[in-house]
Amino acid sequence: MAGGAWRVVQCALNAAPGELVTHLPQRRRPDDCAAFARGAGAGAPRRAPRCWSPDNAPPHHPKRVQAAAAAAYLQVAFLPFSAPELLPGEDLWRLAKVVVAANRVYQTVQEQAERAIAWLHVLSPYKRLLKAGLFGLKFQWLST
Repeated sequence: MAGGAWRVVQCALNAAPGELVTHLPQRRRPDDCAAFARGAGAGAPRRAPRCWSPDNAPPHHPKRVQAAAAAAYLQVAFLPFSAPELLPGEDLWRLAKVVVAANRVYQTVQEQAERAIAWLHVLSPYKRLLKAGLFGLKFQWLST
């Protein structure tokens, strides 16, 4: 699965229950990150607590990205740089590679990303969290 499809899997975890986020940055630039923050806040209730946990990569830090996240009512909680064990999307990504990408050839990255979205869509919100490992020991430190 290419980078674009991986971002589909990762961002689906941040979606509200029953909602899939499909508007994703195509590159890791500040403008793309700001667009993601704006898109993640679109259509969601303002009172619903939402958290965006990017790593400490430089494109996530500019003021315009932070302003877009604040305007979308996203709480930004930076994770340590190069700490994939703290990203629940990594566990889901490993499973998605087996289910969606293993021993399969897709014509385009878009087709592969759509297949990943379809796989995630049939999972209940609880099953998504379960398969992401959020109920495991390594995430017991989370309060929610």
